[in-house]
This record gives sequence, C-alpha cells and structure tokens, in this order.
Amino acid sequence: EGLGMRYAFIGPLETMHLNAEGMLNYCDRYREGMKRVLKTFGPIPEFSRATAEKVNQGMCLKVPDDPEHLAARRQWRDECLMRLAKLKSRVQPQ
Repeated sequence: EGLGMRYAFIGPLETMHLNAEGMLNYCDRYREGMKRVLKTFGPIPEFSRATAEKVNQGMCLKVPDDPEHLAARRQWRDECLMRLAKLKSRVQPQ
C-alpha cells in the first residue's frame, strides 16, 4: 500500500537510500523526475550534488551504501513489512 508502511519503520530518507544503491544513486536516478513533479507546485529547492553528498554521508552513518549492508537492511525492512501486513490482515474493520 505505497511507501507509508516503509516510512513507519525507516522514514523517507532511508527508504530512498535502500530503494537504490544508496542516496547518491537514488538522486542520480530520480533527480530530474523529482524536479519535474515539484515544478508543478511552484518554486523548487536545488537538487545539487553537494546536498546529495551531505545527505548520503548522514545515511551512510546509519546504513553504509555497500551491497552487503544495503542487502541486510533491506531484508530487515522487508521482514518488518511482512509482519505489518500480517497484522493488518488480522485487524477487523469497524
């Protein structure tokens, strides 16, 4: 059901970090698309490489962006999502 369940466990920045090969890779992949969407809302922030590097540095303190650490954290995230989906399936609607 979208990214909301991921945000519940790891927030938007770590979601971005894990949905690519780290934050820098995510920004390289999606920078232009994000700019196009954001322009529809008015003035947009700069998506500079320097800003992406600062965010990446902070993310790598929590989850280094090498394949082994990213894979381990993705597995943890996916296990959390499966447990949450199982819990949601047992909740009775009111």
